[in-house]
Order: sequence, then C-alpha cells, then structure tokens
Amino acid sequence: MNVISNARTSRVVWLLSYGVLCLVLGVWGGYDYWVRIPKNESDFAAFSATKEIFDRLEKQSATKPLSESEITEYEAAKKVLEGYTDGVPEPVPAYDRPLQLWVYVIGCGVLGSPRCFWALIKLRRQRLELDADGTLITNEIRLTADQIKSIDMSKWMSKSIATVHGVGGEQMKIDDYMMQNANLIVGQIANRFEPEVWNRDGTKWKPADEEGGDKTGEETGKPAGATDGSAPREI
Repeated sequence: MNVISNARTSRVVWLLSYGVLCLVLGVWGGYDYWVRIPKNESDFAAFSATKEIFDRLEKQSATKPLSESEITEYEAAKKVLEGYTDGVPEPVPAYDRPLQLWVYVIGCGVLGSPRCFWALIKLRRQRLELDADGTLITNEIRLTADQIKSIDMSKWMSKSIATVHGVGGEQMKIDDYMMQNANLIVGQIANRFEPEVWNRDGTKWKPADEEGGDKTGEETGKPAGATDGSAPREI
C-alpha cells in the first residue's frame, strides 16, 4: 500500500499564526518608530520650552518687575502649563527608538514575518510518497528501492529527522515533526535496512529476551515530539 505524507495541519496553522503575529508586531513597531515616538519627542520639546520660559520669568519677577511683553509671555506660558491636566509629557527613553526599530520593525516585520511565510510555502509544497514496491518520491527526487543506499537515523529519536541517501549521492531529509505519516515512510525504509532495530512505523524495536517478553519483541519508543500537539521546534 502506498504511504503519502503531507504537511501537518498543526504546523501549517502555527507558521501562519506566527507569521501574522510578526507582521502585526512589525506594523506596530513601525507606527511607534515613525509616528508615536516623533510626536512624543515633539510634545516634550514644546513642554520643556514653555516650562523654561515660565520658570525664567517667574524667577525674574521675584527680583524686578516684568515688562508688559514679559507679562504677556508669562501668562501665555502659565496657561499652556495649566492645560496639562492629564500629566505633563515625559522624555522618550533612549532605548525606545532602537527597540522599536531592531526588535519589531526589522526583527519581526522585515525578518520574522517573511521567514515564517516562506517556511509555510515550502512546507505546503512538500509531498512524500512511498510506493508499495519501495519507490520513494518527493517533489524533486524519485528513488526506487534499489537506488536507496541507506537511511541516517541518528537524529530520528531526538529531532524526528531522518535522511535517506541514494546511490547517486541524492539526499532526502524527512521531518516527521512537520510532515504527517512521515514516520511510516521512514519506518518502512529503516526496517528494510535494520529490521532488528526499527519497526515499520518508525518506533524502536527491543529484543524480547532483554526483559523476558515474547519472541516477537516490543516497541520501546517514538521520535521525540513527532506526533503530539506540543509547541513546534525552532524553524
């Protein structure tokens, strides 16, 4: 029976959600960087200038009378300061502008969002198929059973990744964390090369005589995080 592996729905949803989140954070950071921060800086500069005039004329009035123009300027500054009923403007922290630029605009918007969407596009395009005769087919490569030289399972139990090597130097990385039913493809290939180690579903095989089981042996483990709904690995 043919085994077909496509992108896991949970990984597609995660990449899409994370890409949208990065895009939103990038837009938010851009608004802060180009709109909110300049406005806050302008408001604080205007407040500081008005406060400086008020303080200077008030101090001067304690030693000598103010001129008519100075009185007008003083009263205007006082009126402006009295208008800050909700609190006076605060200086913009030195870290605010670089934070919005490098973390949100560049980190999330420019780098994070496109990376997620590109990873999503590549994942959606992936398709693996193992024919009943042992032929492995991907989008780019087709290897018959005789053309499959080996399969590297060194990262299978820790990262759910196996690499199939062809006799002509071809390499196919199969990631069960991102692809559903990939464990069935990996398991069948690994079982063909090492039947005493791997089951056909990608789990490890333990000889029965190790713990007094029956003569057929039993499963000992699955790839880490391969089929559960846990948070995804780093992309």
